[in-house]
Amino acid sequence: MEIRTLTAQERTKVAALLDGWRVTGGWSAGDRFRQQAEWDPTWHDENVFIVLEQDRVVATATIVPRALKILGHVIPIGGIGNLYTEPSFRERGIATEVMDRACDAMRARGLELAVAFTGAPPATPEFFEKRGWFGWGGQQTILRVDPDPPIRPTEDGDEIEIVPIGPGDDRALQSVKSIHVAYAASRNGTVVRNDALWQSCLQLTPAPREEFLIARRGGLTVAYARASLVDDVLMVTELGRFEDGADALARLIGTMLSPRDKDPLAPSGCGDRAASEQLRSFAVLPTFDDIGLTVALEHRGVRSHPMDEAKANFRCVNLIGFASRLDVDLLPDEEGVGFLRRILPPDAMVFWPADRF
Repeated sequence: MEIRTLTAQERTKVAALLDGWRVTGGWSAGDRFRQQAEWDPTWHDENVFIVLEQDRVVATATIVPRALKILGHVIPIGGIGNLYTEPSFRERGIATEVMDRACDAMRARGLELAVAFTGAPPATPEFFEKRGWFGWGGQQTILRVDPDPPIRPTEDGDEIEIVPIGPGDDRALQSVKSIHVAYAASRNGTVVRNDALWQSCLQLTPAPREEFLIARRGGLTVAYARASLVDDVLMVTELGRFEDGADALARLIGTMLSPRDKDPLAPSGCGDRAASEQLRSFAVLPTFDDIGLTVALEHRGVRSHPMDEAKANFRCVNLIGFASRLDVDLLPDEEGVGFLRRILPPDAMVFWPADRF
């Protein structure tokens, strides 16, 4: 059995292997792999590790280089994506070997933190925890509209305009990018995006269809949110607002929870009103820390219910360099898991599903 990086001629073999992993909305992980190869500016064959058994690709893992905001610092990290082993080859330690090889490569390339999200077996929370990763778990929020909403009028409520935008709306996207930078400034876990990563993020959506709305006040964009139907559930994959945009963002989210006759997120052939009412009966927000938005949602009759979020998993591949970059002293005999537990408590991270790998 051989573990090495990918060659260009083997891309189709990896995509075919990953087609066995169904993700959402009719997509496979193979579909995502093909899109990553086309759109992700950090994608290179040397970032894809494969395990071969007599020229047959039986397992794989991909390094996804990113920059993450943590404690006000920009940290070079490597996401672990497409970690997958063919079912007949599981329980042999193959996934551990290929993942460790990827982490060694991250260390050599100057990436200080590895990040992975749970997915298809063997990439379960228990798999990572048994191998010394730190399992970070926040709380998602379930949003439902109160049938008798106590909507309170706001001074500028009638001035707020909700507008859909797409990847080609460059002027609107420039405003969204400004909001993203401002909203992420004080939050841990957000990905730093340049223009190329923005383009990639807009193409590599979590599901085949996405709803992208902005809220304007007096012609100026003050808030935005993106949503997709993930595993048959409406998920807000990213949001942001300027400081004075809490009510505008709450109104925007309320719009996302409103059924419509021709629903762009409804599965093919199910675009009627009844299907829209069902899929928009509630929405899931990832872990976030915006009290102003929570209050504004309550004012608009949108109820919030906490729910444990699927864990993100972290591993320090260069603990000394990571701590030094953060300007945080290591405690005596402190290892990676203890350090991460100390600096990343459950309520201190925001990682948008729009950025996940």
